[in-house]
Parts: sequence; C-alpha cells; structure tokens
Amino acid sequence: MRRRPVETIEGVSDGGEIADLQEAFIKRNALQCGYCTPGMLLTAQDLLTRHRNAAGGAPSREAIREYLSGNYCRCTGYQAIVDAVEAVAHSRARL
Repeated sequence: MRRRPVETIEGVSDGGEIADLQEAFIKRNALQCGYCTPGMLLTAQDLLTRHRNAAGGAPSREAIREYLSGNYCRCTGYQAIVDAVEAVAHSRARL
C-alpha cells in the first residue's frame, strides 16, 4: 500500500498558508453556514498553487468555477466564493 500525505484545513490554517483566502472569504461573505468552507478553501488553495506553477497569473472565473465544481455549497454562496478566490488569485499574481 502506498502512503500519501493528507492535508487538512487545520494543517494549512495553522501554517498560515491560506490566511489570505480565509480573509477574502470573510470580507466577501463567502462563509455562509460553513458546511462547505473547509473543502472550498483547500480546493481553492490547490487551484491557485497548481495554476501559478503551471501558467502563472490568475485563473479565469470560469476556471475557478470549474475547479470548485466538485464541492457542494448548501447556501448557494458560489458567487461570493468565486469572488473571494478570484481576488486572492489576482493578489497572489501580483507578488
């Protein structure tokens, strides 16, 4: 059996890796009930890391929606979530 690391929301939060994403979710009211938040944050972090390593710059809103499409938001907060991820993507692209 091959072992693989498992990233948890606590691990990336405690390490400060997603502080900017967490702040953007708060500012844009993307938290809603919190049911989807850990998965959305981890998925968004993965998207931004992969996109930056592969293409540089910020992914499009369409690419963000597609990447997050496997996560279910019960409160239909998708617009605010995409807004938050897009804002962080543009911010990180400027660094």
